[in-house]
Amino acid sequence: MKSYITKPKSIRKSEIVEKEFIFASARYNKIKINNKYTFLTKIIKPSKSSISLKNRKEYFNYVEIGSINNSTGYVEPDYKKSIDISTDSVFHLQKNDILISTVRTYLGGIGIINKEKNNLVSSKALIVLRNIIGNHDKNYIFGVLRTKYFIEQTNLILNASMYPRMDKESLDQLKIPFPTINNHQEPEKIEKLVSIITQNIINKEEKINEKNKKIDELIEKELKENQKSGNNFKYSYPKISEIKKESRLDTGIYEREFKEIDFLIRNYEGGFDFIDENNIKGGNTPKKRIFDIGNLWLTPTDCKRGILKNKNLIKSESYNLDQDSLVIVNRSNVGETFLFKTEYFNIAHHNQGMYRVKINKDKYAYYVFILCFFNSFIFQQYINNLSTGSTFKEIRSDELSKKAPIPNFPESKQQEIAKEYYNKIDNNQNLNLDNYLELERQRNDQLGIFQLNMEIFTLREKLEDIIDKIINDQNIELNLNY
Repeated sequence: MKSYITKPKSIRKSEIVEKEFIFASARYNKIKINNKYTFLTKIIKPSKSSISLKNRKEYFNYVEIGSINNSTGYVEPDYKKSIDISTDSVFHLQKNDILISTVRTYLGGIGIINKEKNNLVSSKALIVLRNIIGNHDKNYIFGVLRTKYFIEQTNLILNASMYPRMDKESLDQLKIPFPTINNHQEPEKIEKLVSIITQNIINKEEKINEKNKKIDELIEKELKENQKSGNNFKYSYPKISEIKKESRLDTGIYEREFKEIDFLIRNYEGGFDFIDENNIKGGNTPKKRIFDIGNLWLTPTDCKRGILKNKNLIKSESYNLDQDSLVIVNRSNVGETFLFKTEYFNIAHHNQGMYRVKINKDKYAYYVFILCFFNSFIFQQYINNLSTGSTFKEIRSDELSKKAPIPNFPESKQQEIAKEYYNKIDNNQNLNLDNYLELERQRNDQLGIFQLNMEIFTLREKLEDIIDKIINDQNIELNLNY
């Protein structure tokens, strides 16, 4: 793996004194840049614009550390009452603000506000970068901040404790590289290239969120508007006979929320079905595996709402995914479902925290619909109550096949929903620096969630490669294809 850290073979006494007699070897490592650079705070200044929440009885779009997508930098605020925000003072935010987590920088907790919202505020555990000095592109700066180079740089500066925290002194030490004529005869074009790729990644993540919300709306609308007539939901506390039948004392399946969703599915006029237990196969952990080489390695924490969050690669002596399948999480974030597509990954391996269901090619849209239904907000509420365990949820294959009903939506509705998740569109042709963003945003509107997710990985790798060449002062081709 690439690294920008250099380790000295010897150190001077003056360096030890400068480091306050700290002998940790990592404190003497340095970041290597073979190109020109500028200190971060020389090109963009932190904002300290604050708002007091005392006596303000209203809703706010609140951003905290967990609101930042560590993979892309997309920020999704929580709509909260002021009384539910655990601090009296917050930073005021506006569109295009860059946010740096003071404690999760090493995990990629770096985001950007790409939409203007009313009452947009953030936790003071975030640094807000706003005012550009000079004519630099803010999206270029953000693109650099999202790379391995920058994360390594922050790790180098913040390695003084077990729980490092970014402060102004640390921020002042961070370096941002810029392209030169060695990279391209017109360096400003490389800066723009990084900027538009970065904006494309954020736009794809935004579309993923929009399409997931649309899937939720389509599923809930279809269920609620097509109930069998004459039946009305009535909630009652469980009887002893029901508890004996279910053989469960935990309250999940007796809650009003669970019973109401269960009624909606079972009272759907099109009926319902289940996944055949014979088609549900378990996973396992290979005896030998080496990360970052070879094939895809899937674990429950890698999947969220049909999205692959981390593309972990392993070299393994075995594999259990070599054909298109649904991969369903059975532990922790139970029910989360991902599409394994051999078009994108040759083979893969999933552990015992996931099941796999082979896809019948003749009913592809139906299986993608199952994925969308399993990942929907309404079903996630349902299966969270259906699964057992308090801090560590789990569901057995027989429970999944006998107690997790799937509504039989009309084929046209299944296809409409499935298209939001899986819809392949040809790549744009004849892209240039001026038309790239407009054409890519139009294409992103049509792409399915799965394709958007896979292309984010591709663009992140492309961005890392460009920044690597800037750092090493190497030639860069203006290639917008991917």
